[in-house]
Amino acid sequence: MGDSVWQGELTEIFRKVLESVHNGVIVIDVEGGIVFLNPAAERIFNCRAEEFLGQHIFRLVPDSALFTVAQSGVPLLSDKETLGDKILISNRTPIVWRNQVIGAVSVFQDVTDLESVSEELHTTQKLKATLEAVVENPHEGLVVVDEHCHVVMMNQFYLDVVGCSLEEVIGRHILEITPHSQLPETVQTGNPQFAELWKVGEREFIMMRVPIKKDGKIIGAIGKTLFKDMAIARVFAKKMIQLENDLEYYKEELRKVHVSDYTFADIIGTSAALMEAKNLAVRAAPSSSTVLIMGESGTGKEIFASAIHNSGPRRKGPFIKINCAAVPEQLLESELFGYSDGAFTGARKGGKPGKFELANKGTILLDEASDMSLAMQAKLLRVIQDKEVERVGGTQPVPVDVRIIAASNRDLQQLVKEKKFRSDLFYRLNVISLELPPLRERSDDVELLANHLIAKLNRELGTGIRGISPEAMGVLKAYHWPGNVRELGNVLERMLNLCTDDYIDVRDLPAQLLRGAGLTKREECSNTLKECLYEAEKKMILNALYAAKGNKMQAARALGIHRSVLYRKLAQYNLPEFD
Repeated sequence: MGDSVWQGELTEIFRKVLESVHNGVIVIDVEGGIVFLNPAAERIFNCRAEEFLGQHIFRLVPDSALFTVAQSGVPLLSDKETLGDKILISNRTPIVWRNQVIGAVSVFQDVTDLESVSEELHTTQKLKATLEAVVENPHEGLVVVDEHCHVVMMNQFYLDVVGCSLEEVIGRHILEITPHSQLPETVQTGNPQFAELWKVGEREFIMMRVPIKKDGKIIGAIGKTLFKDMAIARVFAKKMIQLENDLEYYKEELRKVHVSDYTFADIIGTSAALMEAKNLAVRAAPSSSTVLIMGESGTGKEIFASAIHNSGPRRKGPFIKINCAAVPEQLLESELFGYSDGAFTGARKGGKPGKFELANKGTILLDEASDMSLAMQAKLLRVIQDKEVERVGGTQPVPVDVRIIAASNRDLQQLVKEKKFRSDLFYRLNVISLELPPLRERSDDVELLANHLIAKLNRELGTGIRGISPEAMGVLKAYHWPGNVRELGNVLERMLNLCTDDYIDVRDLPAQLLRGAGLTKREECSNTLKECLYEAEKKMILNALYAAKGNKMQAARALGIHRSVLYRKLAQYNLPEFD
């Protein structure tokens, strides 16, 4: 239809009405040409009408459904669409003239603000429902007062406790409802109160009172019961006490695992070489410098390291020990430096701290440090220089404050010459060096050590050995002790378990000690044949009882005798019955 139809039928008054409405209006003809665009539509589409009049609707709104309505004559009502950052609700209807569709009109409204308001309202309603659920918790009482201590909120639990309805309490002073309330003090001072006793009639509650502040000014206070009744509070308190006790127990157990048990008083001996090493260790203890302890296996390197830690400023910190030779090479890095979550298959979830992290603020003993590979030595050198570790599979370095004590039973200087130990690491470790003498070079200390160890073993084993005979002590002093003090302790423990007299004699000594001292059992046994058989039978019986852990039936079976014979022998030799 041509422009004459529109110009003749669309009166000026209707045009003015359409131009003045708040909703946007677009009119097109049946071919899709825009014939009318009101000011509201111009504002919504951010365009000028004269630029689009006569143009196809697709130029203004690509793929507009209005053209489909003009073509089909089927209305499209209450259709929501998005136009850029705007949300529109449109009603599109065909224009029928004399039973013929001559175009279509779209009346639409920008509801962007309404949608935002609707979302905020929905969020507010959810928040309100959540707050109501929190306030009306059936297990806790809640009251809120304003700056004048007038009640502005009280939940049903609290209302039931004070025996009032909500209408009776709102707006009233809190002291009119609960005369002994401490909320006025909280409002006045601004100091919170926790775990205060509140008694109402025969019921007792634990209360918490905190001030409500806005812009630094107190505008009210909240009172809240912490438990439904005192019975629950007592159960909770009991559990808390148990948890605290458990925590203290595990702390103490952890302290025992990572604690240093030895002091310089535990270093026994008066030989010049030992005293020189001990005096140097005493002087080194107050610092945090690295210490290198060298000596044969069993000479007491761990005791020296422990004593240095216990006498230094880090004595309250952990004392962590690791034997570098005992850990497989592929695991040593993760043991020393830890690993991160997912670092390798089977790694503990959350990762695991290494020995260096565990030793933070304390001391770490790297025993047998000479057995580390060159690659591991390079990583250790970096830790010493940077004072931080990086876990296996990790990306963030972890700072550590650790004193390092290294120990070795091999000559590190010789290993450096053989290029089996890094020279730069050696110089880092060799700040203070201690050389522990072997036991064979301080035979005069054997008697002191033996008596000290016997006293210690008597306490541990419940035995009552009073000492060692002069002849047996001479053998101990003459022996070369390849295992050093550790071997001496093991030999004494064996003899304390088997000796039946008050004193350890030559006949109680193991064969290797006699051979090492140039003696044999035959030379040692100057007694008669009867006496030797007597002693041999006693030892066999004691060995059998010891192996059977005191079980007479098993001991008799092992000896090939009847149990009654065993009892007679025990009485004959005046032997203990291990009961």
